[in-house]
Amino acid sequence: MGKRGPKPKTNIKVLKPIIPKRLRPPKGLSSKARHVWKTVVNAYPVGHFRPQHRELLRMYCTACVLQKKADHEVEVSGEIIEQKNGVIKENPYINIAFKAQASATALATKLGITVNNTTVNRGIKGSVSKPKSKRAGLLGGLNEN
Repeated sequence: MGKRGPKPKTNIKVLKPIIPKRLRPPKGLSSKARHVWKTVVNAYPVGHFRPQHRELLRMYCTACVLQKKADHEVEVSGEIIEQKNGVIKENPYINIAFKAQASATALATKLGITVNNTTVNRGIKGSVSKPKSKRAGLLGGLNEN
């Protein structure tokens, strides 16, 4: 056989592998929020959270800390407080706790860290089994789903 043409000039370089790292908490985050951050980030595989998740995760951690603080204030001072002028009203920390809880819940859903998301992602089936179809066995067993 004859020559098949000129041999290509290969210039192959060995690249260093990119090793994914866990997202680190941003500067300025309180120590309690940093603890929430580390708990959440360490609960998932290394590449799960990307840099675009950083701000959502920061807001989630801050909302969790605020909700816990508001709950503590309600426990200390009670659900109903009396002002200096004698007016009795609902503790304003209750409203703060509900808003922080709603914010954390919405952010958790966006981040995909809710219980429903984690069980679906890990392939864990719920305890409720799928009901058997009324049409099961029809058409010669072709519809067995």
